Amino acid sequence: MISGHPFVPSQIYVNGHDMIARSIAIPGGCLVFVLCCGKFAKDFQARDVSAKTILLSGFGVLVLPFIFAIVVRATVLTAYPLWFAALLGKETQLEFAVADTEGSSSRCPYRVDLAGMPMMTGTLCGVPDDFRKTLHRGTWVVLTGRGTDYGLFAAGIDIVR
Repeated sequence: MISGHPFVPSQIYVNGHDMIARSIAIPGGCLVFVLCCGKFAKDFQARDVSAKTILLSGFGVLVLPFIFAIVVRATVLTAYPLWFAALLGKETQLEFAVADTEGSSSRCPYRVDLAGMPMMTGTLCGVPDDFRKTLHRGTWVVLTGRGTDYGLFAAGIDIVR
């Protein structure tokens, strides 16, 4: 069993809707870039602005558009299947390939990353360590839980036999 019930969109849904997600995330990131550049220019021209404010504005120009685009893309790829699974889901299984089993943190102990999933999705936390040690890159696993063909709330994991 996996601790908690993380939502994982299906690989088929992600592949089929990735272009839509990118077509929303990229213009959104560009808009954030333009807004951050305007803020930076305004701060740079002001007379009584601290160096800290200038640095933070510059940091915003360099980093915020990327963070915004990543979050928007992940939201577009998970929002619809998440609600669909929550409202109409039933016990289901989906198959995924394992990308990585290395790394752990206090926020995500005993993690397993699934291949081909966008950032912020496809990471399972709390997978028992003895089971996790049997996994390696490319191993196919089946997740079970409440959901649909678009995604599920993972409750269990097993190796595809």
